[in-house]
Amino acid sequence: MVDRYGHSSALGKLELSLEKASDGLEVIEIIHSLLHHYVYTRPDRARVLLAKQAQLLQKHAKDLLQLEDITGNDYRLHYFLTLATLENQEYRLEHAAAPFATALSIVEERGDAADKLEAYLTYIAYLGNQGLTEQAIDYLDRCQRLLESYPSDQYVARTACRHGYLYLLIFSYPKATLKFLEAERLLEGGSFELTPQDHYYYSLTQSGLGSVYQNSGENELALAAFQRAIDRCELIGLRSRLPWHQLNLGKELMYLNKYEEAVTYFRAVVDTKANGSVNALAAAYANLGFCYHYLDSPDLANEYVDRAEALYSGDDEPDRKELAKLEFMRATLLMDSAEWEMSINQLNRILTLAEVDEDTNDPDLLSLVADAYLHLSICHAKLKYYEAAYNYHCTYDSYNHRFHQQVAILRQHQFAAQFRAEEREQENRQLKLKASQLKLRALRAQMNPHFMYNALNSIQMFISGNNAATASKHLAKFAMLMRQSLENANREFITLEEERRFLTDYLEINQHLRYEGNLTFHIVMDRELEEDVIGVPTMILQPYVENAIEHGLRGQSEGHIEVEFRVIDEDDHHLLGIVTDNGVGREKVRERQAKDATRVDHKSRGTEITESRLQLLSSEEQNWVEIIDLYDRDGVACGTQVRVTIPITEMIPRRNNLG
Repeated sequence: MVDRYGHSSALGKLELSLEKASDGLEVIEIIHSLLHHYVYTRPDRARVLLAKQAQLLQKHAKDLLQLEDITGNDYRLHYFLTLATLENQEYRLEHAAAPFATALSIVEERGDAADKLEAYLTYIAYLGNQGLTEQAIDYLDRCQRLLESYPSDQYVARTACRHGYLYLLIFSYPKATLKFLEAERLLEGGSFELTPQDHYYYSLTQSGLGSVYQNSGENELALAAFQRAIDRCELIGLRSRLPWHQLNLGKELMYLNKYEEAVTYFRAVVDTKANGSVNALAAAYANLGFCYHYLDSPDLANEYVDRAEALYSGDDEPDRKELAKLEFMRATLLMDSAEWEMSINQLNRILTLAEVDEDTNDPDLLSLVADAYLHLSICHAKLKYYEAAYNYHCTYDSYNHRFHQQVAILRQHQFAAQFRAEEREQENRQLKLKASQLKLRALRAQMNPHFMYNALNSIQMFISGNNAATASKHLAKFAMLMRQSLENANREFITLEEERRFLTDYLEINQHLRYEGNLTFHIVMDRELEEDVIGVPTMILQPYVENAIEHGLRGQSEGHIEVEFRVIDEDDHHLLGIVTDNGVGREKVRERQAKDATRVDHKSRGTEITESRLQLLSSEEQNWVEIIDLYDRDGVACGTQVRVTIPITEMIPRRNNLG
């Protein structure tokens, strides 16, 4: 069936191409395209293709680089990230750890901005499922920093969705609601074309809203949100996530004692065999058992509990907590039938499965064991073993007390996590505010009024001398420079190519309008630097170039400025920017400034603000700027060199379109 987005038709053609393809590299590319869809729509098929892809990637390892240069895809990264995504979606967290580790290693080594956002956002979900909130927040911060450099509604929406779930983990429901609503607005707003992954995020957003409403006691709103998640999955064919949304809605109906309606959704999971998710299918069977128990159908209840137990037990590492819950259900059914002896045997099995000892701090396990002892007390009382019943009840009191203690401790941890998150957000807000203030001050300080006055005055002289062509040429360049300056003021990072172009325009205007052609300059770029990919802080070297002109070369009829960008050995996070002039040197500048009160403070405006920006943009403590006085063989000052360590980022995606 073809949906309104035409996905099935396109995928059908790819499947036909896959059948006919014989070239290994061609097969790798086709599978890559299919996996972009199947990881969300056909998880079973995705696993088959991943197994084939793994073999092909190993077989054609030597030829992959050539293929990646042509297509712009990183196939190994996509393979491991897809595998990790599948495992995480099915909550097979122990199986997701290794592919996530490999994917993150690859993306840190060579990933672009889009690759990093993709990997980080998926990894945040895994960390959240593991309860590793602090680490998840670290990766969320990385995503937000990347989005500051390259904003994208598509990735802002996905990040907001993940942020909402992190708020859920620390029980900040109002903030979670705001993030989910932001994601919903962007995913419905039409500012970018939705991919299957975006539809997946939309369903997650609705499920998140459902959880918020659920915990706030707004049950009808919760039901509606869970239903919207199901509707979107059914519309687009997102079979990987559909069973979990159906389970969420079914559980909410169970909570409202609407067992017959709940059965409809649990049976929907069973009818599709949970689209390959063993955990989701086991959960559906277990919940059907609970429903039929409350619908007074003990035979059906036992049947579905047996099916759930068979699935849980078949796992390499069975979930003992889930098995213990199933045994508790069986014990309850037996007690309803007044089978006291058999109930006691069943309850003792729960204690064996739970493996609770003095160090156990899981509230769920403690609650389960406490209830088991309470039911043991009831069963023994029914059999008139009153002393045993009393002892079991005392044990129940002990575990119930431990349960409430652990709940109190858990709440303390939750409050502490909320406090740390609030504190961290406040720090980030203050840092962003400080960065904005520094950028504004830097913008004001960037263009020296003397430079602007001299440039415009020179243009006016060309006009007065009837040299309109030259005036027009320089006025256009001056206007372009002003426009660049204003546009870049709103960006934390620009590409190295944009930085070089800005410096070139700035120096050319000074060369022709201020020095009448007697200023020479040269901008040198290390061959290893990818100008269109590497991002540097906005106009980071301009204040030092201006300083060289205004101070080092001031009063000279001619001069030379050299600007160089160098790779720093064994440092992938910084580059070296060098500004060298052949001026009078700092000592002479200080002597002049001492005699001219109007120029005493000029240097501090641009360069000191820039040093503050550099410090703010990195958590590392180091000497960001080094100033070297240059002398000739006779010891006479012959210029100044400024060496700036510049933090860099991945600016423009090489392979992916960020929307």
